[in-house]
Amino acid sequence: MPPWLHIRTGIATPDQKRRYNEGLFTRVATEYDGATRAMSLGRDQIWKRRLVAALPPLAAPRCVDLACGTGDLTAVLAERFPQGRIVGVDLTPAMIAVAQQRGPRANVEFLLGDMCRTGLPDGSADVVTGGYALRNAPVLEEALREIRRLLRPGGTAAFLDFSKPPARWRQAAQLPLLKAWGGFWGLVLHGGPEHAYIAESLRQFPDRLALRREFARHGFRLRAARSCFGGMLEILVFEAQ
Repeated sequence: MPPWLHIRTGIATPDQKRRYNEGLFTRVATEYDGATRAMSLGRDQIWKRRLVAALPPLAAPRCVDLACGTGDLTAVLAERFPQGRIVGVDLTPAMIAVAQQRGPRANVEFLLGDMCRTGLPDGSADVVTGGYALRNAPVLEEALREIRRLLRPGGTAAFLDFSKPPARWRQAAQLPLLKAWGGFWGLVLHGGPEHAYIAESLRQFPDRLALRREFARHGFRLRAARSCFGGMLEILVFEAQ
């Protein structure tokens, strides 16, 4: 079976996808930052700083960074909001371990948890963020409900992720390109086509127009959108209604 078909069958159901993600991100945790920088041609940190710069200028916000991974976006939030409280949540102990190695910050806490069921109190966040997070949710609708539950009315949700075009012919060009690019860097850095997962998870994900409709259906209003990497990725900023 070709490796990408193995990935596709491995994330076919929500439970399978959750288990696959736990295994994948455990395997790649220590090399994840390098892989992300390589695949983005060094642009990843610029995009994450743009996401944080697009957040409202709050004095001391309560922020939740979902699927925080190695904590790089969490760290940028802590820099932007030194008086705020930043909580990074991730499903994988190996990723949390890497995040904690960035050095302690008084305003940052990391929690092991599922982005669809964080266990944090209702309305406890002014800001919710995610870098490559939503696409990894086993059930997107559950993740959106959880984000809306966490946010106070008027709160901000902001995400950076790969973006699927609505046109089928554009998808037919984009997905094989992502599969080859991610697979190549997976082989170079991990000895297997690990990051071909990006294309397979994007295949399951709504296109960019359908994603906006899903957010609207869950009580969010789009405040800003910015394309990255020729439209392959997108920064989206929403307000909770």
